[in-house]
Amino acid sequence: MGEITAGRVIFGPDDVEPLLGVTALESVGITVDPVTQTLRRLPAIPLKHTGPAGR
Repeated sequence: MGEITAGRVIFGPDDVEPLLGVTALESVGITVDPVTQTLRRLPAIPLKHTGPAGR
């Protein structure tokens, strides 16, 4: 999805399937849709009000 982030990596035995954790995905605003089994962007949440005063 064109995003770059950093996270912790834990190495396991060679015969174990790789797993990307939910924390790494959420840090770049991505979640897994369990119904369609696809990645989706999390909705953006504004950090501060940027519109006209009083709204």
